[in-house]
Amino acid sequence: MAGIEVSQVCFGTEHITQAAPEFGGALLAEAMRLYGVNFWDTDNSYGSITQVAAALKTVDREDVVIASKTYGKTAEEAEYDIKRTLAELCTDYVDIFLLHEVAAGSLPALMPALSVLLSAKDAGVVRSVGLSTHSVQILSDAAEIDGIEIVCAPLNYKGIQIEEGTLDAMLGALDKAHNKHDKGVYVIKTLGAGELASDVRRALEWVLQYKDRIDVYNIGVAFLSEMRENLEIIK
Repeated sequence: MAGIEVSQVCFGTEHITQAAPEFGGALLAEAMRLYGVNFWDTDNSYGSITQVAAALKTVDREDVVIASKTYGKTAEEAEYDIKRTLAELCTDYVDIFLLHEVAAGSLPALMPALSVLLSAKDAGVVRSVGLSTHSVQILSDAAEIDGIEIVCAPLNYKGIQIEEGTLDAMLGALDKAHNKHDKGVYVIKTLGAGELASDVRRALEWVLQYKDRIDVYNIGVAFLSEMRENLEIIK
């Protein structure tokens, strides 16, 4: 994805925030060692940076891919979030850094923050720059922006948490980003933020139909047993 080798499944860390750092770190490390899930998605606001930092102490840094994000609306805020993430993870670089939850109509105002992320890439402290959004229109617009290499958006069969557009429109925007503009794509909310958890198989089998426009599936789990069950369905 965007020149970075990643597992098809991403370990979303939002659900391990209540775990002690060492326990949460062990979950991440074991997911990599046992199942090859080497892509860990975190965020300063999730509260899982400490768990990811603990995991990094037990693995080789180059064996894992870490995504983090900024809600920064200004250059100063974005720069602060990059420095804070590097310091709290005790790492020299973050593999993927995203403008996070970009809302409808807000993208033009975020160009200074995007410039900071691109400068961080030039400096080698970020490997790839991207954007996450729940908005179909923002995703479509981001696909056309040079410098944005990765996009992240919700996708599930009920269209839960998709904004400013329909489920079909989101599928079209993902296709545009991946196949027309060569962006890396990973999707979130595959289980509808828990609303589809009563039938995980149906939810995952539905979203797997669209591998032609998706590189990675971010599936939030709290236990390795959940990870194993999800991977069995995906395989």
